[in-house]
Amino acid sequence: MSREPVFRIISVLFVGAAIYHAAVFFHPALGVGGAHWRHAIFFLVDLISAWFLLRRPRWFVVAFGALTLETLYGHGTHAWMMWHRNAQIDWLSIGVLIVVPMTLALLIEDAMERRRG
Repeated sequence: MSREPVFRIISVLFVGAAIYHAAVFFHPALGVGGAHWRHAIFFLVDLISAWFLLRRPRWFVVAFGALTLETLYGHGTHAWMMWHRNAQIDWLSIGVLIVVPMTLALLIEDAMERRRG
């Protein structure tokens, strides 16, 4: 079964995340936190990720694994702090914490299938 449509949808989500980071970079009041410079970096990271999700070179699984670890730490910490300090659910982080590890699992499965031929 081809995962191509799924990777296209996820790529569009990453473009959406890039747009969000760009918007917050230019208008910080739109965001829910995070350092100004991080939004600039993640604008680029999300665009690059969107591109490579469509290409999926072998090395991208490792790079995306590193991004997944950073995402779990960054968004996980933020979600926990919002809950702990304000008793609020950070729905954006919850979504990211679901989509990014799921994407890594799909990338690993895709790479293994490609390797088998």
